[in-house]
Amino acid sequence: MVAAPGDSATPLRLAYLGTYPPRRCGIGTFTRDLAEAVAGRRDGSSYQILATTDAAGPYEYPDAVRFQLRQGEKQDYIRAADHVNFSDTRLVSVQHEFGIYGGDDGSHVLAFLSRLDKPVVATLHTVLREPSASQRSLVRAMAERCDGIVVMNALAADVLEESHGVSRSAIEVIPHGIPDLPRGDQDHFKERFGVRGRRMLLTFGLLSPNKGIETAIRALPRLVERFPDLVYFVVGATHPNVKRQRGEEYRIALEREALTLGVADHVVFRDEFVDPDELADVLRATDVYLTPYLDAAQSTSGTLSYAMGAGSAVVSTPYLHAREFLADGRGRMFGFGDSEGMAMGVEALLSDAGELKRTREAAWHFTRPMTWPRVGEAYAALAERVLDRRRGPAPQVFPRERFPVPEPSLDHVVRMTDDTGIIQHATYSVPARGTGYCVDDNSRALIVALRSHRLSASPRTASLMVVYLSYLESSQKSDGRFRNFMLYNRQLESHDGSDDCMGRALWALGECARWAPERGLRRLATQMFERALPWAPRFGPRGMATTILGLDAFIARSPDHEGARSIVGHLSDQLVQRYRTEADAMWRWFEPDVTYDNALIPLALFRAHEITRDPSALVVARQSLSFLERLCFEGGYLNLVGNEGWHRRGSHRAMADEQPVDAAAFVLAFRGAYMVTGDPHYRRRMRESFEWFLGRNRLATPLYDPTTSGCLDALGRHEVNENQGAESVLSFLLSLLAVLDVADPADPAIPAERSVASGPIA
Repeated sequence: MVAAPGDSATPLRLAYLGTYPPRRCGIGTFTRDLAEAVAGRRDGSSYQILATTDAAGPYEYPDAVRFQLRQGEKQDYIRAADHVNFSDTRLVSVQHEFGIYGGDDGSHVLAFLSRLDKPVVATLHTVLREPSASQRSLVRAMAERCDGIVVMNALAADVLEESHGVSRSAIEVIPHGIPDLPRGDQDHFKERFGVRGRRMLLTFGLLSPNKGIETAIRALPRLVERFPDLVYFVVGATHPNVKRQRGEEYRIALEREALTLGVADHVVFRDEFVDPDELADVLRATDVYLTPYLDAAQSTSGTLSYAMGAGSAVVSTPYLHAREFLADGRGRMFGFGDSEGMAMGVEALLSDAGELKRTREAAWHFTRPMTWPRVGEAYAALAERVLDRRRGPAPQVFPRERFPVPEPSLDHVVRMTDDTGIIQHATYSVPARGTGYCVDDNSRALIVALRSHRLSASPRTASLMVVYLSYLESSQKSDGRFRNFMLYNRQLESHDGSDDCMGRALWALGECARWAPERGLRRLATQMFERALPWAPRFGPRGMATTILGLDAFIARSPDHEGARSIVGHLSDQLVQRYRTEADAMWRWFEPDVTYDNALIPLALFRAHEITRDPSALVVARQSLSFLERLCFEGGYLNLVGNEGWHRRGSHRAMADEQPVDAAAFVLAFRGAYMVTGDPHYRRRMRESFEWFLGRNRLATPLYDPTTSGCLDALGRHEVNENQGAESVLSFLLSLLAVLDVADPADPAIPAERSVASGPIA
């Protein structure tokens, strides 16, 4: 849910660098709409515009424009930065397009960024798949100087990372904003433009040869023969730069082409820069919107976003932006310059009223998260995150070298364990016996004991397995469910545990069935696993995810087990469907909230893909983990969503309290992603996530306690929670064992001895 204006008490004072109306430029329109949208999300917010002018200027700018920069004058960029530095502006938003700033490929913008001493976020309106050396260098220099880089779709983010070398953690995906248009009666809008009762095609925007309008005109003879009432509107003035260099040569060539092909009566050229209200009306009159653009690398098209937002069906060439927006049946695509292909796409829609309506509906619903209020809130939230980081510990407090990895020790686990199980909580490092026991922690403890035993078998780890499995056995009911909590006097509470509790138990039992050294432990774990498994299809996302992890281990031990693989497929399909239902271009997640243990869900899909070979599981695993990565690696370190409010779609994420269990989920997820893909990026992220425990975190404070071998319970807003409960130390150990399992052999920070100290159970 998007916050209403005034929901946040924090006003934002922003400056925007870019073009601005009345200069005729799509970026100028975007800058105006963005500034108004962000200001509308915060009471008391204000903004100023730093407008770049070109040879067609000067312009009669509105009062919001406080500084004008002559495009080719480098000194103006330095003076503009000084103007901002001495103002009350808190953050600067730079709109970047190679053609709107002076210098080679617009390099004068770097003079502005170098002089600026305020936080800055840049929105890249063009991301080139094959940039020149100069363009690549410019974008990388911008990324180094900016606190965040915004692109408008996930494909552009991929290109920015792959072709420009910009770290994914620095990239934010926020779609191009669109007006929130009610759909209304299409015939009413057609009547306004004199085409009531006729089929209408449209292309709008500043006219230039790369728009490929000739492709559409060459498709018209076939279309007009089939639909004699067809009319094609080409709405937009010639681009000022094109007009200065070549006059109206391109428009005249298009008019001659239409005349030669005998379709001039079916083409309407409107040589004007239409105002937003008229544009909204012409879009709502349109049946099929055409984008025959010739540039395959075009990463952003505001006109495409606007058209789909108005509910137009779209037929387009497969440039970068269109490939993402028109996927899954939201429109049709044809090859660059392929007039026959365009005609076939338009004909398929206009000849089938049901398909045309379905495509229009799909386009309109897909763009609801992209309305300006939603986009304004996303930019406002990003601005606040950047400002929060500037107020918090700076990333440079951390050493460049990796933090030393401690040797694994079960000392604190043993301290927290008695002959019943592991006690839930501690007061500082002392077990708080009155808090009793739970299935959640004993499941985690069983996994730690099993993995520790694999690393270094000892009487201690063998004994701990028995204690934790015994606790789970005593907590399981005859119907397979578990009662989660047990008082210290061994009295089980009567109510059943949650789905998440059940999933964690299944995970532990699956691992026990695979890895326990004794046959009796494996057989008991198998029986308990089979008793609980039928409940799994009813679980929520985390319960399903941890069940998949248990099934992954279980299948490795019992590959011929009837139904186990099919259950993995069923649970994986449910998670993928949840993702497709809930996710959009901005929110690539399975639920409307990001809460706890988040990264275990993509981890489960990586594992499910290995079992089922379902490509959709791998795609969703990558996308959802990438979403979490962008959300939580904000300042060069892991910055978790806190459980003091979590993070709801459209609202602000909680900063405190960050929990060790969430850091462990990241470590395990990146390990799992690395094991499936072999991508070294995931191994680096695994190690960086683990270093959250060692002090590479928001408070620059270690949570691992080398004195006790325990782990502090949380990062609060300004200080740590010094208690060392079971969940925390088990999360740390799961992470440590994962890092040791796939560590880089050349990593000097990994201990040479990877043994678990042996000793008697307390």
